[in-house]
Amino acid sequence: MRERIEIAIGSAVQGDEGFVGEVERIDLDPSGGFAAQVAVRPRHEGGATRLVPAALLEQGPDGLRLARTLQEFEELPADGPAR
Repeated sequence: MRERIEIAIGSAVQGDEGFVGEVERIDLDPSGGFAAQVAVRPRHEGGATRLVPAALLEQGPDGLRLARTLQEFEELPADGPAR
């Protein structure tokens, strides 16, 4: 079983190359009440919010940890058009 992590709106998400963004929304799995995916608003303006499977996130010392590069983060599905 996977270790529990705490995910909160506004939590920082750190990638392999540093800060990638912050949690904007948490989508729960309807069958189990656990996080299925997390919408992460990117660190830079104009980028699209990305849908990150919750299974890819770990608890880190400065928020959440995503073992992906910035480019790999940007290749995750977009949550609507860029702002």
